[in-house]
Amino acid sequence: MSEIKARTMNCGSCGAPLEIISAYTKSMVCPYCDTTNIIEDQGLSPAGKMAKLSDAPGIFSIGRTGTLRGKKFEVLGRLRYGYDEGFWDEWFLQFSDNQAGWVTEEEGECTLFFKEMITSPIENVENLRVGQFVQVEGKKVFITEISDAFIEGGEGELHYKVIPGKEVLHIEGNASGKLVSIEVWPREIEVHTGGPVLYQEIKMNKEENPYN
Repeated sequence: MSEIKARTMNCGSCGAPLEIISAYTKSMVCPYCDTTNIIEDQGLSPAGKMAKLSDAPGIFSIGRTGTLRGKKFEVLGRLRYGYDEGFWDEWFLQFSDNQAGWVTEEEGECTLFFKEMITSPIENVENLRVGQFVQVEGKKVFITEISDAFIEGGEGELHYKVIPGKEVLHIEGNASGKLVSIEVWPREIEVHTGGPVLYQEIKMNKEENPYN
């Protein structure tokens, strides 16, 4: 993926050189010491140890490349959310056109999300209930699921300022034929929209994980 210019920064804990590919990356988990590093102007700032993630069944792993609906991508990171009923994984994909997206894998199904810019408040977001509607950027979103989740672990590049154990209110819904994900952090709200992806639409190249 030569279109993307990587930069190298040193882990704030062990000092190992870490290659950061995506311009959207806000934190990086060191593969050598498992420290989560927040990207600051002056360098990488350690924010705690990230739990080692068990291998999840599926087609993605850090460093692998492939195409999704004909667009080339590289898998840069994985974030695992824990909640009362278990966990789900989100994979951070950098596409060759410099667009970044997240693919969630849960119960054998994939969904591709892209971040939306928020320019207006989401009213009463912390008191929403399943079955209600909420206005998000002019769209009427029907709420289908609400979960109290937390960061269970992660690896590679992540486009959140990820702190191990950090809690998040995760809201799912749909609007105008698209799936909508709203994540409410203590000091931040993020909205992603997307839709289902069939495994037949994802073609993985045969490449090894560079950290194995």
